[in-house]
Amino acid sequence: MRVIDAATPRAFACAAADFIGDRLRDKPQSVLALPTGDTPRDLYSELAARSRMGAVSFDRAKIFNLDEYCGLPAWDEHSYAAFMQRHLVAPLGLSEAQVRLLQGDAADMDAECRAFDAALSAAGGIDLCVLGLGVNGHVAFNEPGSPWDSTTHVVHLSRATRAAQEQQARERWGIPACGVTMGIKTLLESRHILLLIAGSGKESARAALYAGAADRGWPVTSLIAHPRITVIDSCGSAARR
Repeated sequence: MRVIDAATPRAFACAAADFIGDRLRDKPQSVLALPTGDTPRDLYSELAARSRMGAVSFDRAKIFNLDEYCGLPAWDEHSYAAFMQRHLVAPLGLSEAQVRLLQGDAADMDAECRAFDAALSAAGGIDLCVLGLGVNGHVAFNEPGSPWDSTTHVVHLSRATRAAQEQQARERWGIPACGVTMGIKTLLESRHILLLIAGSGKESARAALYAGAADRGWPVTSLIAHPRITVIDSCGSAARR
């Protein structure tokens, strides 16, 4: 596991943008699985700026999102699909054919999960999966106790996750009780994983990762054995002592 320390928000966003840019230069048609939330917001702004300057190109890339709230249509401002449209799809000028987002309001969520997995398979699998870290160690919406052999599935969101999402939204809006997410098996099948660690309240989850032992109570530890995982940590080397 390679760890990159980022002392400032700017350094954090630039290190992540450098990593993604390198992958796209190596393979312009890369399939990317990308997160939402506060952690990647500055990263997406940086990527959009670099795209406008011609420093990075997403022209041949394919984008999938990691997760979504169940029951929310893509046009709902609180949906992750809307977040991706605002912060990534529109700024990068991505075409509809380049983007496959989970449909939170699908009439049959099991069928949507199967269709999403089929789309991933048809695209050739994930070249780079970018993940954030939840306060309880979740990655995507895989909560503590989630099966590590799962593909895309519906999950009940923990109280800790819902509270953290509400805090990020800076409003009380009735966060759904369930989400749909890529499973841990899907994440681990990615050719490269980039884990972004930023934000407060994540000390225990970070410690579990750096302890180096797989623990189903901390889903992030499922990533330890991946052969090509890079971590960008906003807290620096002090977090690993």
